Amino acid sequence: MKLKIYIFVITIIYVFWTWKDLSIAKTDPLKREWDQFCKTWMSYVEKYPKALNAGCCHYNHPSNAVLKEKYLGEPLLICDLEKYYE
Repeated sequence: MKLKIYIFVITIIYVFWTWKDLSIAKTDPLKREWDQFCKTWMSYVEKYPKALNAGCCHYNHPSNAVLKEKYLGEPLLICDLEKYYE
């Protein structure tokens, strides 16, 4: 029983120690989810181009032409908030 606990503890320590090198730690779950959302969203944008905008999923899409125009000096389509508000 003590051997099983010892092996378990060593395994946990090893995983925490090498976490940055593991492939599961290198994948960003928010990026994966954003890519999946954009893929689904763009299918609807292509289906209804006059009603929906691509937004930040595809910045140079023709449906974003109105959003790229500035209103009172401010653009309506801001995809990088940190860069814009520095």
